[in-house]
Amino acid sequence: MTQISMYRSTTATLPEPFWADDLTGPGEDLLLRFETVFESDFSQVATGRTAAWIHGFDVLPPGADQRGWPIESSSDPPLAEVTVVDGLPVTTLARTLVDCAADLPRLEAVAAADQFLRAGVDTRRLAAALEPLHGDRLRRANAALLAADPRAESPMESWTRCLISDAGLPAPVPQLRVRTPNGRSRFLDLGWERWRVGVEYDGMATHLGLAAETGDRRRHHLLENLGWEIEVLTASDVMEHPRPWLVRLRDLLLRKGWDPSANELHDINTSIEEVSLALKQ
Repeated sequence: MTQISMYRSTTATLPEPFWADDLTGPGEDLLLRFETVFESDFSQVATGRTAAWIHGFDVLPPGADQRGWPIESSSDPPLAEVTVVDGLPVTTLARTLVDCAADLPRLEAVAAADQFLRAGVDTRRLAAALEPLHGDRLRRANAALLAADPRAESPMESWTRCLISDAGLPAPVPQLRVRTPNGRSRFLDLGWERWRVGVEYDGMATHLGLAAETGDRRRHHLLENLGWEIEVLTASDVMEHPRPWLVRLRDLLLRKGWDPSANELHDINTSIEEVSLALKQ
């Protein structure tokens, strides 16, 4: 069953973030603000979301402005887990991934892990970074890493996939390739080839305008002519109102031939309610 607490922020159990209000002005880039912190105290090493940002990954909460986000840093990471990026000391890629997987809320942790794994993280270094963890941090890190998939191309795709998984529905394939009769390929954000069901997030149309939206509609129409059914989701659907589309997706998969047992379906219905409640907390 889904644990509602996994969706909540765990930052209350972490060291207090380093606020640099007395060192930097508001509205400055997170990297530049950490640079000011480091110049005032050479023992500081960027950690957590700050380290991820300096490495080139945006793992801030959806809609958060990095210019006002608190700096996370520490003076005690082991030397083996520290590297230099743009002249600044930060935790290594593997250590930063593990910290994000262990400390961020569930959906953000999986989305962060997807980004890091897509970029490529040495598995031996990742295993070494996991070794010191224990208890709840180890459990959360392992859960996020097991749910991660480097094929995801956006955080909202990651969130959608994670919600589907946490609801107990069959695992979809990210960036599913669909071959058309003329030999060309079309891709779905998420999909089940066995049942010809796809899930699409409409963020590209929002950012790129009418042309992208029209292209998506043409692609969807082509796939629908081939027997596919596609559920199109918005940011509000994913982040605020998961229950309606998870129920629709459950019913669509059932109609297309998915055949869970009565006990499995009962557990899935319970999990859908838990996922919906979790995002309202």
